[in-house]
Amino acid sequence: MLATGFFFGTFIATFQVTAESLFLNQMSDQINKAFLASGILGILSTVIFSFFQSRVRFVSLTISSITVIVVITSLIYYVYRFGDPSNQKYILFLMYCLTGPVTAILLLCYWGIFGRLFNFKQSKRIIGWIDTGQLIAIIMANFFIPLTAIFFRDTSDYLIVCNISIVASLVFVIIIASRFKLTKNDPREFEISVKRETKFKEMFKDKYIVLMAWFLITSMVTFIFNQYSFQTLINQQYPAQRDLTNFLAYFNGTIYLLSLIMQTFVNDRILGTYGMRVSLLILPIVTCIFALCSFITSSFFGYSLESGPEAFVFFFLFVFY
Repeated sequence: MLATGFFFGTFIATFQVTAESLFLNQMSDQINKAFLASGILGILSTVIFSFFQSRVRFVSLTISSITVIVVITSLIYYVYRFGDPSNQKYILFLMYCLTGPVTAILLLCYWGIFGRLFNFKQSKRIIGWIDTGQLIAIIMANFFIPLTAIFFRDTSDYLIVCNISIVASLVFVIIIASRFKLTKNDPREFEISVKRETKFKEMFKDKYIVLMAWFLITSMVTFIFNQYSFQTLINQQYPAQRDLTNFLAYFNGTIYLLSLIMQTFVNDRILGTYGMRVSLLILPIVTCIFALCSFITSSFFGYSLESGPEAFVFFFLFVFY
């Protein structure tokens, strides 16, 4: 599982940086359409995954899903590098839109296997190490990109690393499936009452689930608006392809490094000292502060390079944080 998580993390980090840097450098004017298409593809992919999850063995579904991702990644690289140049913009658009759905499917597969491979006590004991291993892989992959710029002159060549990583993860998943027994692998193992309780209509009769749904909707709306603003700005700040790729790699690597530090040294201390309520309020408060600062900065000094480089840098930093 550690090896599988490592290669999953490597693929996710490399694919994300490659797709974002190529798309933003060449097709940033289409970012609003890409966000919409990515959201639609994300919904469709999770609906399809959920549909088959209740009908086929989970291991078979996982292997099939990863195989499809291997094929898609290989085709994207081949068509972009060796196909008709007039089709490159369509490939870039597709690759950017697939970033979210592919990540979601891989995480569903990974944690689905994890939950079926270990019981509750085992999961509680080792989940921190498993998650830490995946974070370390993502951090290493992000910092690997700018450090290997001399070997990968074209940003699209990093898709080779993506292909190697996803094929390696597929191999380890097959090894896990062949050597270890997974519980609840067969959909027939689920009790009828469980299926009834987890139906869409039944779930939303629970007030807790309704509140969590609103919490997730609000969080994602905030994230999407911030992501849209951020990705629109970085194309202005870093117009050169290689500079944009390196910045995204360093940025994502730093974010995940901070996440690892928080998860290892800070989260438990905050929870133990202040409790769950205060811990949940910290992130929204910090987000509101930076959102307010970016709004004030853009209102008084502008939000583009034409309005002044110094003012733009301040606005960029507030959105960045």
